[in-house]
Amino acid sequence: MGCRKNRYNLVCGSHIKKILFAWFVSVLWLSILTPMVVADTTSIKVTFNPEGGIDIDVSPKTYNFTTVQAGSYKTSTGSHFTLYNNGTVPMDTQIFSNATTDSDQLTLDANGGPVGDTYSFITVGLSNDAYIPAAAAAEQSQNLAGSTTDTFDINLTMGTPLTSNFTWQRTTINLTGSIS
Repeated sequence: MGCRKNRYNLVCGSHIKKILFAWFVSVLWLSILTPMVVADTTSIKVTFNPEGGIDIDVSPKTYNFTTVQAGSYKTSTGSHFTLYNNGTVPMDTQIFSNATTDSDQLTLDANGGPVGDTYSFITVGLSNDAYIPAAAAAEQSQNLAGSTTDTFDINLTMGTPLTSNFTWQRTTINLTGSIS
């Protein structure tokens, strides 16, 4: 195998093999001595439970309608009651009655048309005013933001005719808050 001559130098086949071998050895040593950096990814799985709550309150906790004649109504006035959401999330509030009086002589009419020895309550001033039922039902106050208040009144309507001239009677109105 002969050498051929080009304009710059004389290149022979064996000379090319030596150059290629030297190049190969150089690349091999370079790859061994130079660390190869390969990108890598890892991850952290994070778990958490965001917690918010409601903290319901009402003020005042008592009210006296005084004397209410059969077939008439009385109302608390001036946004007398304040509903508090002392929690951190919006709250819906259900208002309901225990449906009886202390003596069990009068009972609740939850539809607003009391007759005879019955009475009814209705809220006034809340986002969804309604007659107060004997069990938790629809929300009378909806979406009350955390750390805010709402004011309202309560109307009491007495049925007619009454069977007796009753003594003082008491009943309980309950408020239950739930997350909106």
